[in-house]
Amino acid sequence: KLYKKMKQFLLKLPPYLPSVIVLMLLFYLTLVPQPLPPIEEPFLNFDKLVHVVMMAGVYLTLAFDYTRRERQHRLPLSVIFVLLVIVVLLGGFIELAQGTEFIHRGCDLWDFIADAVGAILASVVARRVMRFIIS
Repeated sequence: KLYKKMKQFLLKLPPYLPSVIVLMLLFYLTLVPQPLPPIEEPFLNFDKLVHVVMMAGVYLTLAFDYTRRERQHRLPLSVIFVLLVIVVLLGGFIELAQGTEFIHRGCDLWDFIADAVGAILASVVARRVMRFIIS
């Protein structure tokens, strides 16, 4: 019952609102010099897992909004590929921006690779996830 109410709520949101919210949160967390207080990482390279999950979330949110807007139950392969390219480029842009004097966070190749892995993993499951959510 709760699942159905949550699904109805998500499907009634204005077009692209989830994507706008997720992208604003992404830009805040990645481009503000210190958006959160420092925490001790629970395990080595925990931040790479955060990058994977974050970019997978961005990808799936964009796919969700596209699927909703187009009223399709199946995400076309061309859209899956275009979203993959967009999200990987976004991860690269963020890493380059973090390396600027303005942000002072450091550009890290391994963070970019983690971003790309998150986008790739999301692109692999996107069709099934969208079919499950939208249907």
